Amino acid sequence: MPFFSTITRRGQSKTAVLVVVLLFSTGIAIWLWTRSGSQPALEAGRSVAEQFLEALQHGHPDQAWESATAEFKSAQGKEAFMRDVKPVDFLQQPVEFVSVQTVTVADQPRSEYLFRAKTGETVRIVLGKEDGAWKVDRWLK
Repeated sequence: MPFFSTITRRGQSKTAVLVVVLLFSTGIAIWLWTRSGSQPALEAGRSVAEQFLEALQHGHPDQAWESATAEFKSAQGKEAFMRDVKPVDFLQQPVEFVSVQTVTVADQPRSEYLFRAKTGETVRIVLGKEDGAWKVDRWLK
C-alpha cells in the first residue's frame, strides 16, 4: 500500500457541522424564550409595591425593609430608612394606585409604580429583580 493514499470522504463533516449549528441555534432560541424580563407583569409588580406600602401603613417598617433589594438596603441603611419613614404621615393612611411607567435605572428599564394618598402626596416605588423575585429597589416620597 502506498504511503500516500486517497481517503474516501463520505460527507460526514457537513452533517456534523449542520448538527452543531442546529444545536447552537436551538440553545440560543431556548435561552431567549425562557429568560426573565426586565420588568414584572403589571399586577405582579403592583402587588409587590402594595405589600411594601401596607407594611409601612400598618407600622411594620422592618417588614418593608426585608422586602427590599440588597441594593436598596446598601444605598440606605436600616436605621436611616426607619428614621425617614416615621415623619411621613401620609404613609400611615391607605394609598391608591395611580399608574405605572417605565423608567431607566443604570441603563436598564424598570417599572415605577405611582401611589397617591387622599391628601395628595405621592410615593413612587421602583422594582428590581433579585434572586428570581421582584423586590422594591427604590422609593421616592
